[in-house]
Amino acid sequence: MATEQIDVVYPMEKEKEINRLANQHDVIKDAMRGLLFAKLDLSGTPLRILDSGTADGTWIRDLAASCPDVQHQYVGTDIDPSNFPANPPSRTTYQRQNINEEWPQEWKGSFDLVHQRLALAGGGSAQKPAVLRLVDLVKPGGWIQLIEATNVLPEGNGEVMRGFVGLMNDVFTIMGANLKLMEDLPGWLEEAGLVDVQSKLVELNLGPLNPNPRLATQG
Repeated sequence: MATEQIDVVYPMEKEKEINRLANQHDVIKDAMRGLLFAKLDLSGTPLRILDSGTADGTWIRDLAASCPDVQHQYVGTDIDPSNFPANPPSRTTYQRQNINEEWPQEWKGSFDLVHQRLALAGGGSAQKPAVLRLVDLVKPGGWIQLIEATNVLPEGNGEVMRGFVGLMNDVFTIMGANLKLMEDLPGWLEEAGLVDVQSKLVELNLGPLNPNPRLATQG
């Protein structure tokens, strides 16, 4: 049986991409007023936490820093392992994973929290199956938190930003991605048997629109 290994080459230079993702992390965290909407107690019993699409693990490190006294287990996955930290801290592991492929069987039903941010567009036309595979990883009583962009701008944005968002929508359409993902996502989760499904819309203050001087230079 023949097998094929596909090497993923990201178009941006590594250091610049890591900086871009770190800036994006800060802006999203600011808009959310934190890292989690999931009703999860991070101060008690140690939990098993997955960050899908982790890149260099920024989200994991930030979450771990918020609860240093609890021995949570963190797992980060990404299609491109080249950004994984060389020497991750104890209780943190990284593994290559494509969201459009099956996850390790032993991971199913094993996570208290499954987190993924701005990755489903990469699923192209296979977004729903990708979501259902993520749901399979959540243990009974656990949580899944999926963060995606609507690509709909509020009033006050200029012509350049609107042109950029229009271009991104064209790219996602070519990829076969669902531009109404945020409308469909709650139904997919309920169809998978999840309860207490909630959707929350937050507005990202990008560039000079952000009142925080530091973040105003990062969006």
